[in-house]
Amino acid sequence: MKIVVLAILCSIASACGGVAGSSTPKVGDAVVFKTSSVVYGEGKVEKVEGGKYEIRSGSNIAKADVADIYPLPKAGSKTEIKPGDIVVAFQRETYWSAGEVKAVNGDVIEVEPVSGSKINAAPEKVVKVSSTAVADIKGEMAKKGFEEAGKAKRPVIPKDWKPKKDEKVAAQWSFGSWHVAIIKNVNANNADIDWQNGWSDSSVSLDKLAPYPTENGEMPAVGTYVIIRPQSDTQEWRFAIVSSVSGTEAEVKFADGKPTKVKRIDVIPLA
Repeated sequence: MKIVVLAILCSIASACGGVAGSSTPKVGDAVVFKTSSVVYGEGKVEKVEGGKYEIRSGSNIAKADVADIYPLPKAGSKTEIKPGDIVVAFQRETYWSAGEVKAVNGDVIEVEPVSGSKINAAPEKVVKVSSTAVADIKGEMAKKGFEEAGKAKRPVIPKDWKPKKDEKVAAQWSFGSWHVAIIKNVNANNADIDWQNGWSDSSVSLDKLAPYPTENGEMPAVGTYVIIRPQSDTQEWRFAIVSSVSGTEAEVKFADGKPTKVKRIDVIPLA
């Protein structure tokens, strides 16, 4: 009965995991399985019940649906993989990363994962995934591109603004994200700040500081990148793009495409 159920499920999901031609994993088989949109694990099937799998990965037992499981390629196996393909590739231990194939050089496949660090993998360490998984991965890649574009921009600063001690500001961390901070001291080219999210005090260059937004001034124009004020001082500012402006309000869209209404006091424009 289980075999019949699995066969039906795999047929619906294009031969299990959504990849045509792949075999149905069974107890004892080594597999690659989805744990999030861009992270996959490697393990061995311990139990199959209906379309649900229990997989031992290291010292942990993971659970996954049949559509999110792929047979681990055997050593020396060849697959039709080309630049531009969206795949998952072995990174370390039982950890596999989703990303885009950048080059294929003989038995070395170069993959750029969504995390950004290049992977050079053998063909048996790269797995093609289902069309549904590909769509999820491309969505995460688009989000990353959106965020990276925002991180490369600088805040639009009022001409008469000069940071001063005890002022509450937005400050850019070394990895590009923006957070709430209090200025402790201002030097010639940088400022000593107290991060309000609990991080240790540090110094940042003056071009990575922006005054807290106020109600004064016009809304940034449509198409402008902005950072959105968090609800709590311990939270991160979010990158967005202005999609429409109506008087003192604007609609902005985040990396995931979701819109929200904001006021001038909620945004710092970037350029």
